[in-house]
Amino acid sequence: MDIADGAQKGDATLERNGVKVFLEKEANKLLSEATMNFSDDRGFIISGMQQTSCCG
Repeated sequence: MDIADGAQKGDATLERNGVKVFLEKEANKLLSEATMNFSDDRGFIISGMQQTSCCG
């Protein structure tokens, strides 16, 4: 996760309450059902991500 001035080619752009989030294609798939919040103490908190296989 990083701060960006704008979307790169192929990125999805989500906007809510004046905040824009740019997601790469693969991240968009993983985060499509997720909820993202921000806490001054903990930073970005992402919950509800789609589970993917972690072992080959």
